[in-house]
Amino acid sequence: MIESHFKDWMARPMDSITESDIHSWQTRKEAEGLSYQRVKRIYDGLKAMLNHAKRRKVIKSHHLEGVQLEKPAMTEDDLIEAGTARRYLTEEEVQALFIGLDRYQEWRREQRRRSRKHGKSHLPDLDAVEFVDHVKPLVLLLFYSGFRPGDAFGLRWEHVNLTFGSITKTIEKTAHHVPEPRTFPLSGPIIKILKTWHIQLGEPATGYVFPSQRTGSRMDKNAMQKPWKRIKEFGGLPEDLNLYALRHNFASQLILAGADLLTVSKLMAHTDIETTIKNYAHLRPDLAKQYVEEFAELWATRKPQNKSSRKTGSD
Repeated sequence: MIESHFKDWMARPMDSITESDIHSWQTRKEAEGLSYQRVKRIYDGLKAMLNHAKRRKVIKSHHLEGVQLEKPAMTEDDLIEAGTARRYLTEEEVQALFIGLDRYQEWRREQRRRSRKHGKSHLPDLDAVEFVDHVKPLVLLLFYSGFRPGDAFGLRWEHVNLTFGSITKTIEKTAHHVPEPRTFPLSGPIIKILKTWHIQLGEPATGYVFPSQRTGSRMDKNAMQKPWKRIKEFGGLPEDLNLYALRHNFASQLILAGADLLTVSKLMAHTDIETTIKNYAHLRPDLAKQYVEEFAELWATRKPQNKSSRKTGSD
């Protein structure tokens, strides 16, 4: 690994490598497409070698003790998620969400009617289709599955099994920890929505489920900002509510309905259950007491049978 990633330094004295060298090297490696985690593993290998050389007295010291790599800047999705209060939507807010989606659809249809009426009759008639664009099915997928927006943007038809009602894909945010695909069950409503959307797109076997309307490729990470703002305005939802709130609502409502934390952790694709406990366990503070009471009630109502009092003879 060292020969492969530090080949330009192989002739240099080990104690001549500086912090500046490392940061320049990190920049080159990230430009080559290596993830931060992969670069860090390689760097840790280099430091382990230098520490070994010092212990064996091959070198007196080296300049990388205490030197850390530059951590990557948080992506916009990370910043959004970090700044979102993990709360669930009220019943009124859920109703407002669905109202906002329907009003968004009608707004887009009215826009299209006007365009077709004023010299753009070549544009498709949106009154003839279930969904005016990708917005409603995408938002409903987030609502019913708890997916991160980024995973919805990257969702492909190859990942979706409409027959068995499941999605199997690698979760993008945690791909460096868990590169293997995970399978997520889909509920009846979202299966129906995806089937309708699939038919509307011409039943493609491959490609993005929600492609960019301009390029046909993956949507830009900011593509939902304007539509989401419209939906909130049409439904009367709080301005600071973002798409991540749908993910937090999914987890919160499952826990409030009695789902165990391990199941919720798997559905949320958390790398470990501690993340789920940290963010959502407070929603059921009485759970332990409830289980203890149920256990006690189960056995308190059962009267032990006295075997010696059973009748064994004939009357």
